[in-house]
Amino acid sequence: MSLASTIELTGRWETKPSEKGNITGVVFKSDSTYEGYINKKPFVSGTYSFNSTDSIITITESSCNGVTGTYKVNFFSDADSMRFTVVQDYCSERREGMQRLVFGRVKK
Repeated sequence: MSLASTIELTGRWETKPSEKGNITGVVFKSDSTYEGYINKKPFVSGTYSFNSTDSIITITESSCNGVTGTYKVNFFSDADSMRFTVVQDYCSERREGMQRLVFGRVKK
């Protein structure tokens, strides 16, 4: 059995505080929607599909005029942390933002 087949993306993920003290987070819901927030204030939402076999996520959000982005999700630390590597995304604002974030799973 491969590790990828056991990884669960749904749930709440957050970054460590930035130099300015901001915490960026995302909640991946089981209905294939997500919400992104900074310091608990929502700033983006959209839909996603996740292929756990190859850890590829495809996301669509209104702030990028419906442009879809595809990323490789790189899980580490027993799948409790992740970072995104761009596969293809023509929305430069999202692409640049996603590439510098490292998320940790928020335990309930």
